[in-house]
Amino acid sequence: MRIGSLVVAGLMAAAVVLPAQAQTKRQIEAPADASWKHAQTGITLPSSVLGIARDSIGDNSSSEIDVFASYGERQATIVTLYVFRPALASVPIWFDRSETQILMRDVYGNATPATPTAAFAPPGSKATSALRRIYLPGKGEYKSTGLAIMPVGEWLVAVRISSQEFDATTLDAKLDELIRTLGWPGGVTDAGAAVPIAACATPLTYPKRAKLKPPSMMDALLGATLATIKPTDEEKAKAVPVTWCREGAAKQEYGVYRAVGNDTGYTIAMGDAGRVINVFPGLTLDSNNPGYQLSLGLLDQTLVYPSFDKLPTPDVAIDAVMKNRPVSSAARGGKNITIEAGGLKDK
Repeated sequence: MRIGSLVVAGLMAAAVVLPAQAQTKRQIEAPADASWKHAQTGITLPSSVLGIARDSIGDNSSSEIDVFASYGERQATIVTLYVFRPALASVPIWFDRSETQILMRDVYGNATPATPTAAFAPPGSKATSALRRIYLPGKGEYKSTGLAIMPVGEWLVAVRISSQEFDATTLDAKLDELIRTLGWPGGVTDAGAAVPIAACATPLTYPKRAKLKPPSMMDALLGATLATIKPTDEEKAKAVPVTWCREGAAKQEYGVYRAVGNDTGYTIAMGDAGRVINVFPGLTLDSNNPGYQLSLGLLDQTLVYPSFDKLPTPDVAIDAVMKNRPVSSAARGGKNITIEAGGLKDK
């Protein structure tokens, strides 16, 4: 499911200039015949699913915020489970990104959907907050492949299953069984209903020659401070659910999304593993032109970059993140911000 591309690799290389984000894959040791519980969500990964033994559990971080488990390596049916905390907790966006990888990967030979995208309620939930779908590979050894993404608070659980033996109907039933087999925590607040991503009705228009403004302490302070603000329970209860649409054509490397009816900015979802670039109107206390704030959301922190004077195209925004140093950062879940002196130096 996870994509490795030059763009994503470049962003990760840019991120590791700061020590908070570990980028090393590590093995999680767990007895082969025992279930393993993810402490931060309460999700339990069984020692076997569908009669298929668990091969390994790994972590793409140092703190179990990007965990994966594989079942059935080199067998007729293989399963991969992911438990991760995306920078933007949106089932529709990350389902769309994962589906794009399936439809475009060579191993599936121009796969096509075998079923409509279905919203469903995860075990223990009453809200149809999760999405799933089955696909038919166009070539190769696999007869079918399936995807489901489900929310657990601010975390997501993604399930991938591919089979050389099951047709689409059988795999759909197996996906049901697999989801029920996982150990689901109790007491998790229901998420909002998941609405599959559709193309935006009207494309954004971009001014010519959007440029980065000189790095400023104001950008650094305001951008990082905004990243630390958490809505209260009352604000969450009053919030209007966001329906997302896809801006332009989806690519393997990234997809561009914005809230339906909002044409003031956008979010770029990089790859399919939870990282995002945000471009939105900025805030300022000392200028008539706040510009557009640029930030990179990782699983454990937000990096803030110099602002643009005008709304940049997505390619220009990605290029700016890859080629410039952040001016500040904020660790996720904390109140402290860090000013990056190197990013504030004149270019």
